[in-house]
Amino acid sequence: MANQLPPFLRHYDRLAAVISLALLLVSLIFLVQKGVSLRQEVSEYNADIEAGQPSKAQVTPADNTADLALVAAVAKPAAEALLANQTDLTLANLGTPERRLLCVKCTKPIVWGAEKCSFCAAVQPKEEKIDLAAVDSDGDGIPDVEELKLGLNPQDGNDADLDKDNDGFSNIEEYLAKTDMADAKSHPGYETRIALKKIEGTKLRLRAISKMTLPSTKDAEGKVVPHYQVTFVSVDEAGNAGTTPVRVKDGNPIGKTGFVFVRFNELPKKQIQVGEHKQLRFVDVSTVDLKRTSDNKAITTVIYDENNPEWPGDPLLEQRATLEFDVPGVDPVVVAPGGTFTIKGEKYAVLSVDAEKNVVRIQKNANKSVFELK
Repeated sequence: MANQLPPFLRHYDRLAAVISLALLLVSLIFLVQKGVSLRQEVSEYNADIEAGQPSKAQVTPADNTADLALVAAVAKPAAEALLANQTDLTLANLGTPERRLLCVKCTKPIVWGAEKCSFCAAVQPKEEKIDLAAVDSDGDGIPDVEELKLGLNPQDGNDADLDKDNDGFSNIEEYLAKTDMADAKSHPGYETRIALKKIEGTKLRLRAISKMTLPSTKDAEGKVVPHYQVTFVSVDEAGNAGTTPVRVKDGNPIGKTGFVFVRFNELPKKQIQVGEHKQLRFVDVSTVDLKRTSDNKAITTVIYDENNPEWPGDPLLEQRATLEFDVPGVDPVVVAPGGTFTIKGEKYAVLSVDAEKNVVRIQKNANKSVFELK
């Protein structure tokens, strides 16, 4: 039966084995060749890398000179290619339509700055020009521009009363005086901050109550020199006269009072009217010159006449004024004529103190200006 089969079928297993071996051999040969080819490519690639040259032909670089010039022109165009910058806000600018506003009557849009509405012919209000340098938003008297320069708040009205540089003057006072409110050395004069509290004086404790004429003499030139003897009494603080008189000839000391009777100045008697009926009366208005021995201070007193209702009273030896200062850190001072005082480095001289008129005259040393305190 086996012999009856075709030769292909009788040797099938052998034939299949031979074919399999042949396929394996062909695959082996292919793999070997492929391995050799890959090894060669790797070797060439490594050689190219070491040589720094690509193995393929290079693509020719594109010429982009024209493109770069175009980009540069767009980034920074030529001056002649630029449009003029429009600074007039009433005109249209680049990229904006023509400016318009609403009519005050019909509320339709009309051209900016038009005097009449093109729709209803209503007259439009004129544009009000605002002086920015005079704008004072908080109403404290200091313009906004000045407040911004000095670091103040244009919306805070209380900062005008502050003292930015601590010189004793508020910000509004310095602004009105045109001084630098940020500099302690720049400020208005302190004379506006001085107040007269009171004037006191020491009255003469001697009163001339009568005189007697003595024999006259002649001086070296032969001139007649009259002499007098004057009677003095002491006076207490209340102005009451003592009862012990002292008679002194001119040129001599008045007891132990510290004063010297220098001269009697005889004047014509003055005629005055006294009483309800205006009776005429003559009163003595002569004066007596004295000198204080401690400092040679000269003083003149009017002789006392009890019938003289206009007698000026006992004169003041010294007049002192008490001054107060509306300046932080400065205490009140007591000054006399010829004295000086200083306020934060500024010097002042006292020219006179008048107790009768209640006036003190003071000179500012910086500019020699004179002012009065009452």
